Amino acid sequence: MKLLTSKPRFTEIRIVTVAIALALFGSTPLAAQGMSPQCTQIFGVMEKLWDKPFHMYTVDTAGTDARLHGGKPTVSESVFINGVDYVMVRGKWVKSPIDVLEMRKDMEEKRKTSKATCTHLRDDSVNGESTAVWKVHSETEGGESDNQLWISKSRNVVLRTEIFLDVGGALGKSHMVSNYVYANVQAPSGIK
Repeated sequence: MKLLTSKPRFTEIRIVTVAIALALFGSTPLAAQGMSPQCTQIFGVMEKLWDKPFHMYTVDTAGTDARLHGGKPTVSESVFINGVDYVMVRGKWVKSPIDVLEMRKDMEEKRKTSKATCTHLRDDSVNGESTAVWKVHSETEGGESDNQLWISKSRNVVLRTEIFLDVGGALGKSHMVSNYVYANVQAPSGIK
């Protein structure tokens, strides 16, 4: 990881990739021993996320991100296709140096000791598509998080996530909102 932290560009890539990972699966335990029965459907939908290409748009208001961007939230994009994560950094697309499959395996291991409860909050819509909104509260070694997921009623895919994460210390609290698009997803051109 030293290589990633030695240059500002790679630090940004790492931060964006970690934020995206949290938005996708890092803060919601899929196979937790302390998981409530209501979570089974929700985590099944999250697991399916990796079976199809998607384009994700995220706004992160964490204090660490604000310091990087002059007090402004981080706005990021990511494209996941064919097992590869591409992230937009400083207006340019780059292939993430982080192995998504390894990161996913690591997070799945951490989930085994976490606890989660899921509650259906309401019905809503995202871009005119009918959704069920679920609240997921999880507790892991890294801290607690409260998440909301908008799941399409017709396609059974995640359309939006909103994550409230408190890791304590200097990193403190984070609030991320991510929107997912599944149509016409392609890898950015010119990236090797």
